[in-house]
Amino acid sequence: MQQIGVRWITAGGPNAPTYNERGEVTLRGGDTNTARGPWKEEELRAMTAKAAQWGLKIGNLMLHDFRDVILGRSRRDEQIEHVQESIRVAGRVGIPVVEYNWYALRAMEGYYKQTGRGGTQLSAHDYERSSDLPVIPEVGEHSADDLWERYTYFLKAVMPVAEEAGVYMAVHPNDPPPPMYRGCAQILGSVGGLRRVATIVPSQYNGITFDTGVTTEMGEDAVEVARWFGSRRQINHIHFRNVLREIPREKYTETFIDVGQADMLGVLRVLKEVGYDRLLHPDHAPVFPGDEGRQAGWGYAIGFIKGLMKTL
Repeated sequence: MQQIGVRWITAGGPNAPTYNERGEVTLRGGDTNTARGPWKEEELRAMTAKAAQWGLKIGNLMLHDFRDVILGRSRRDEQIEHVQESIRVAGRVGIPVVEYNWYALRAMEGYYKQTGRGGTQLSAHDYERSSDLPVIPEVGEHSADDLWERYTYFLKAVMPVAEEAGVYMAVHPNDPPPPMYRGCAQILGSVGGLRRVATIVPSQYNGITFDTGVTTEMGEDAVEVARWFGSRRQINHIHFRNVLREIPREKYTETFIDVGQADMLGVLRVLKEVGYDRLLHPDHAPVFPGDEGRQAGWGYAIGFIKGLMKTL
C-alpha cells in the first residue's frame, strides 16, 4: 500500500464479521470473542500503531457483529450497548469512520465465477441460483417490516452516541441486493432503502457506504445517487468499483473498473462538487492468474483511480 501511494487504509475491526457459503455470520480466523464486542481501546491503539509503522492511517474500521439486534433476539439491548461502547472507543482512538452491515442473512448463494480478459477471474451473481432456497431454521424468516422496526430502534439508540464521539457511521448496502433470500428481506438492496435510512436519523453521522458497484447492480445511476447522498453529507465511505448489469438487483458481473456501466469519472466529479473528503476503497478487484492475494487487481484499480483524479 505504501509503495503504490496509499495513505489511508480500511480494516476489519476486532471480531469483524465474515460470511459462510450460506450467508451466515462467522468469526474470522484468529478471533476468539464469541460475544463480538465491545472493542477495547488497547486493541484499536495496537492496530493504529502497526499501521503507523508504515506511514499509514486507519480511516475506517468494520464493526463487530450484533446479530441479536438484527434478528430481534433477547440480547438486543446488550448488543446495542456493545456497539455504543465500541463507537466511543473508536472516537477516543481517532478512527473517523465505523462501517457496518445490516443483514439478517447475506445472499451469498447466487455467486459464481466467470473468466474475464486474459484469464482473470471475475465474480458474478444470478438470483435464479438462490431464489427458491428454503428458510434456514436457526436464522428464521424476517420480513421487511420487522427489519425496519429493529433498524429504526438501532439507529435512534446509536447515532446520538456516534455524534457525541465524533465518529461517522457508514452502513453498506445489501450486497448482493436481491429483494429476498431464504426468507430474509434485503431491505438495503435498493437506493430507496438507503434513502430511508438517511431520513430516519437525518444527521451526517448517520451515513452510508456509497458503493458504485452495488448502485449499478440495483439499476441506478451512480452519478445521481452520489449527488443525492453527497449533497446531504451522508456519504461516509465509498466502495469504488464497476459492474456489468443484466437484470437489476439479480444478475450482474463484477468486472474491471474501466469496463463497467458506472460512470466512474462522473462520480468523482460529483464527489468533488459536494466536498467529499474521506476514503475511496477499490473493492472486489478481479483476480489475476497466480495472484490470489489480489495485489495486481488492487494495484490496477488504485492506479486507475489516481489517473482519474488527475483529470479533476
